[in-house]
Amino acid sequence: MSHFRVPVDRHGRRIEYLRISLTERCNLRCVYCRPAGGGEEADRDFLSAEDAVNVARAALSVGITRIRLTGGEPLLRDDLEQIVSAVAALPGLDDLSLTTNAQGLAQRAAPLASAGLHRVNVSLDSLVPDTYAALTGGGDLAHSLAGVEAALRAGLSPVKVNVVMAGRRLLEPTELRPFADWVMAEPVHVRFIEVMPGCGDTACLPAEEVVARLREWYDLKPTAGPGGGGPAKYFRLAGSAGTVGFITPISAPFCAHCNRLRVNARGELMPCLFSRRRLDLRTALKAADPVSSLAAALLRAAEEKPARYGEEPGPLELRAMHAIGG
Repeated sequence: MSHFRVPVDRHGRRIEYLRISLTERCNLRCVYCRPAGGGEEADRDFLSAEDAVNVARAALSVGITRIRLTGGEPLLRDDLEQIVSAVAALPGLDDLSLTTNAQGLAQRAAPLASAGLHRVNVSLDSLVPDTYAALTGGGDLAHSLAGVEAALRAGLSPVKVNVVMAGRRLLEPTELRPFADWVMAEPVHVRFIEVMPGCGDTACLPAEEVVARLREWYDLKPTAGPGGGGPAKYFRLAGSAGTVGFITPISAPFCAHCNRLRVNARGELMPCLFSRRRLDLRTALKAADPVSSLAAALLRAAEEKPARYGEEPGPLELRAMHAIGG
């Protein structure tokens, strides 16, 4: 475990978690992330491997202990294993994870584990092939499932599966029960996530409706979550190998416990997911001592972190999720 001092913001929250988006590029077009007619991603990655590692090094130097690499789709970076290896070797790191759609994970799970990756979060919104293809703009469900299987074989643990509750179709037995059956059979942790503002025209399905539907079929018992912490509330189905969890930013906001900062793929440091406050890190990245300059920016962002999203006057700053970094 790390012995660095974790920064505390002005609201008393321990800021111990940084998400670094490595790219805006993605090989899917999910309805809530890259809606049709939305802005196109950049044709290049703004952060070099060295930049990403320096951001992580700076974060660890100020006491942040957990790093998540996100996108877009980070597996589209050919140098991902290089970045993972360099970050994994840094002192002060307690947890290194990756968010991915797993379309290309089957071939890279083992190399990423060997490079030092601890665990993965897989975005996977349906276990019905046709529904999955429709939600993702043509994604192949079999590829993502093969990626999850490869992650389990490689020892990446825990494997969390993120299901955005995009529309009421999830309440249908043909959509919801396959996730429960999966959790019964495999040590995967399926988390159902309420849709955040700005995710196209997708309506928010409250988590309580999904919980109620599951209770019609299964005995749900509250349980501790798998490693990595986070805002999800977890349940175990009687006899299940895995768990189901619920993340409720709309029906039961958890801003009071938010412990994270974000760096998007353009090198902007974000104190809050939808904040208009952004610290441009490009000057710091080019400084003679980039780690010290980046560390100062991270401490400033922690100081400026709002108490909750929407706290700033005026409308929320809404950008496509692939451009924010999840």
